[in-house]
Amino acid sequence: MIERRAALEKLFSPLNIGAMELKNRIVMPPMTTVLGGADGEVTDRFIDFYAARARGGTALITAEAVDVHPYTHNLSLGDRGFTVIYDDRFIPGLRRFTDTIHAAGAKASVQLHHSGSAMFMLDPSKPPVAPSAVACPGGQVPRPLSVDEIEELAQAFGAGARRAREAGFDAVDVHGGHGYLIAQFMSAYFNRRTDGYGGDVSSRLRFPIEVLREVRKNVGDDFPIIFRFSADERVSGGRGVDESAAIAPLLVKAGADCLSVTTGMHFTLLYTVAGMGMPMGLNVESAAAIKRAVDVPVMVAGRLNDPLLAEAVLAEGKADLIAIGRGLIADPELPAKLAAGRRDDIRWCIACNQGCIGALASGASFTCMVNPEVGRASEMSPRPSPRPRRVLVAGGGPAGMEAARTAALRGHRVTLYERGDRLGGQLRLACVPPRKQEICAYLRFMERQLSQLGVDVVLGQTLAPAAVRQADPQVVIVATGSRPLVPDIPGIDADNVVTAHEVLSGNAVTGQRVLVAGGGRVGCETAEFLDQYGKRVVLVEMRSELAADLLPVPRELLLHALSRTQIEVRTSTRMVEITAEGIAVECGARRDTLRDVDTVVLALGVTPVDELADAIREQIAEVYVIGDASRASNALDAIAAGADIGRRI
Repeated sequence: MIERRAALEKLFSPLNIGAMELKNRIVMPPMTTVLGGADGEVTDRFIDFYAARARGGTALITAEAVDVHPYTHNLSLGDRGFTVIYDDRFIPGLRRFTDTIHAAGAKASVQLHHSGSAMFMLDPSKPPVAPSAVACPGGQVPRPLSVDEIEELAQAFGAGARRAREAGFDAVDVHGGHGYLIAQFMSAYFNRRTDGYGGDVSSRLRFPIEVLREVRKNVGDDFPIIFRFSADERVSGGRGVDESAAIAPLLVKAGADCLSVTTGMHFTLLYTVAGMGMPMGLNVESAAAIKRAVDVPVMVAGRLNDPLLAEAVLAEGKADLIAIGRGLIADPELPAKLAAGRRDDIRWCIACNQGCIGALASGASFTCMVNPEVGRASEMSPRPSPRPRRVLVAGGGPAGMEAARTAALRGHRVTLYERGDRLGGQLRLACVPPRKQEICAYLRFMERQLSQLGVDVVLGQTLAPAAVRQADPQVVIVATGSRPLVPDIPGIDADNVVTAHEVLSGNAVTGQRVLVAGGGRVGCETAEFLDQYGKRVVLVEMRSELAADLLPVPRELLLHALSRTQIEVRTSTRMVEITAEGIAVECGARRDTLRDVDTVVLALGVTPVDELADAIREQIAEVYVIGDASRASNALDAIAAGADIGRRI
C-alpha cells in the first residue's frame, strides 16, 4: 500500500490556483447531469451526486454548466433539469450546494455557460443566438448578435460570477470550449463577423477577453478564474493547437488563473466524450503545448482515470491538474481508494457512454452502466435488510452478478449459479471485438466484489428445479439471459450456419468468405472482428442504416471503425434462403444470390431464456425474472434491474 501511494506522489500533492489551495491534483470537471429542477434550481439529487464525489477525495468539484442568461434556458428544447445562475434567486440553492461540498472536504467551482447556437429553440420565431448565422451541424440557423447584445452577455457572465462568489464557490470556470457561445466567437469555423468582434484572431478574441474582464471586475483580484477551451477543435476550418498556444497568454493576461484544456466541439463526439477504444489521455499533448505557452496551472481532461498515466502526465510537466469526469461518475471514491492503495476495489469507468452521455442524448435519466446508483443514490443505495434471507441467483451475467452483489451487501445469504466456467455472460463475449477489452475491468471488479461479500459462486452448473427445492431458499432470482434468435427460413439448419455468440466465444470457426446476417451492434462488431482476422465479410442488414440500436457516441465510433475495413455492407437487405448454390437475399423487389459463402453468422438479436421460473413458483414464495431472461435489452438495463431487485428483496 505504501509503495502504491508513493508512486502517485505528484497526483496527491497540493497545488494552488490563484489564492485557492487544492489538496491534490484531481478535479471533477463540469459534466451535464440534468439533475437540477424544472426551473433551473439546485435539487437534493444534484447536491447528493456531487457531495459523494467530494467525500471520495476529489480536490475540486466543478458544478456543471449553469446558464448565465435566461434566453436559451427559458426558450430551448429539453432544458428542464439544467441548473442556472442568471438571477439572484438561485443563490440560496447554490449556497446549499457549496456548503455541502465544503463540509465533505473539497473546494467548489461552477461553470458559467451560454450555449450560443448549440441549442434547439421551442419558439421558431426566437432562434438561438450566435456571433454569425452559422448553424451547428444538424441545428437551427442562429440569429447574429448585435453589439449591444454582445456587451449585455459579457455583463451576464460577470453577474453570474458575482452570484457564484456570493453563493460560496471557491472559483468559477468560464466555458470557452466545445463550440458553445464563447468558443463560437473564438473560432473561425463559426465567427464570420466583419466588425470588431470578428475577422483576425485578435478580433475573434475580443468577446472572451471582455467576458474575462467582466468576471474579474465582479469577483475581485483574489478569486480564481478557470478558463476552459478546446486547444484543438478537431474540425476543418476550426482552431488548431498552434493558434491556441498563441492565444493562451492573452487569456491569462485578461484574467484567467488556470487554463483547462479539452478538445473538439459538442458535435465531434469522438473527442469530447471519447469512448471505449479511443486513446487514453488523448488531449495530453495539446495541454503540453498550452503549458509551454503560459505560467499558470494547466488542467487537462480526456480519458485520464488511469492513475499511472495521470501521474506520468504530471511528472513530465505536461499538465498540472488532472480532470477526471466519467471515472468519478463510475466510482465517486476513486481518489480515496487510490490514496489508500485500494486500486483493485475501484469500479472503473469503461467509457461505454451508455448511462451518462448516451442516456442524456436519448432523453433517459442520467446514470451509469457500471454504477446504477448514479443519479438515484438516495433510493438505490443498498441498506441492511431487516430480515436476511437465503437467496439463489440463476445466471452469472450482468443482471445476475449485480443482483447477487446488491443482495449480499444488504446482508442476504446468496448463492449464484452459472452454467459456464466463468462469470460475465454476454458481457464476457462483448470483450472480444476490437476496442471492447475495457469491459473486462468491470468483470474483474464484480468477481472481486462477489468474493469479498461472501457470495457462494457455483460455476459449470445450471440451477435446476430439484436443486432449488433442496436448497429451500426464500428468494430465487432468475437471470438466465437469452439465446441467439434463429429465423425460420429455408436452409437455416445447414452445417455452415453459426451464431455470433459461437464465433466470439471461440466455439465456432468460420471459413474465409463470411456473411454476417444482422447489422445491429453485435453484427457490426462481429463483422469487424472477422475482418481483423482477414476474413472476407459481407454484412447484411434489413434496416436502412447500421448499428441503429446504439446510442450516438458509441455508434459514431463503431461506424468510423467500419469505414476503415474491407467489409461489404448491404443495407435494406434481408436474408431469405440458404441453399447449396448460395445465400438468397432481397433488397426491395430485387432478389440476389451471394455465392461462394463459406459461413453464415447470425446476429439477428436474442430471445429470452427462462426455463426455471414457472417450474418453481409453486414451491418458492418469491421468484423474480430479470435482465434478458425477462426482456432482451442491454447491459445498462440488465445491471440496473439487478440492482433494483437486490435492493427490494
